[in-house]
Amino acid sequence: MSSIRLEIEKAMGLKFPERNGEVVVRFEESVEIPQPAETLMRGLYRDPDRVRQGFKLLHQETGSIIEILMPKRSRLREWADSLPERPKEAESFLRETAEQLLLKEQRLVQAERDLVGQLQESGLEDVYPIPLSAFGICNYRDPSVKLFLKPLGRFAELNEINPETLRQAVRVHFLFLLLLVAGTDLDGQVYARGSDDKVIHWLTSVYTMRYLRNQSTEMSHCYQEWVNAWGGKLPNQSLLNDRECEKTRAAMVFWRRQPNISWDECWRIMCQFERPMSTNSMVFD
Repeated sequence: MSSIRLEIEKAMGLKFPERNGEVVVRFEESVEIPQPAETLMRGLYRDPDRVRQGFKLLHQETGSIIEILMPKRSRLREWADSLPERPKEAESFLRETAEQLLLKEQRLVQAERDLVGQLQESGLEDVYPIPLSAFGICNYRDPSVKLFLKPLGRFAELNEINPETLRQAVRVHFLFLLLLVAGTDLDGQVYARGSDDKVIHWLTSVYTMRYLRNQSTEMSHCYQEWVNAWGGKLPNQSLLNDRECEKTRAAMVFWRRQPNISWDECWRIMCQFERPMSTNSMVFD
């Protein structure tokens, strides 16, 4: 974690606050399941007990048909080799089993139709959007982060992505977030900006995307899936080029030092020194 922390400090141009040479922020990974993650942990089923009961009923109805078909099949094979001694008994047997099968089939079709309806009602649309607090929380006043590993693993399972790759990407996001809200500037001063969560997470995503594009395509993909899941705003790809890096940092430093000025205004001020065509390239909306 220390090597990643140093890379993140270099990428953002800030440093985590230290006391006696030790970083004073806390980064914890927990196996607990927070309340906002309950829907995610439940999975894709709106009512899993009802769906489970539907499968149980369908299994029972299928079994009841098999219980009729198996002895009937055996009897038919026997009669195919040697005709029944009493045709009327064979006729009665066939009529009786046909009626039984018709009744059982009707019940089977109804059970199957009900189960299909329940499955159609289940899906990711019941899970999204997932609260960000289901995956991790950041305390701005007492700089700390707590990641929840089980919800991250569940999200990876539902979306068929590598859980460890996802965890690595999310760690990077929260480290950038922690540095943005609690880091020290080059002058050694701490400029904490703990308001305007949307801008904070968007700026965090800008730096995270820039960092991850140099790691792996898979990690970038996992990160984008995760951000979309909690309704985050991903930066436009044009904002990730190296030319914008220094201007972004200048605007970010100015924004952190001026709590009464919005990000949009900070960016417009920075753009006064740029060509007019770039004025709105990173205005947050």
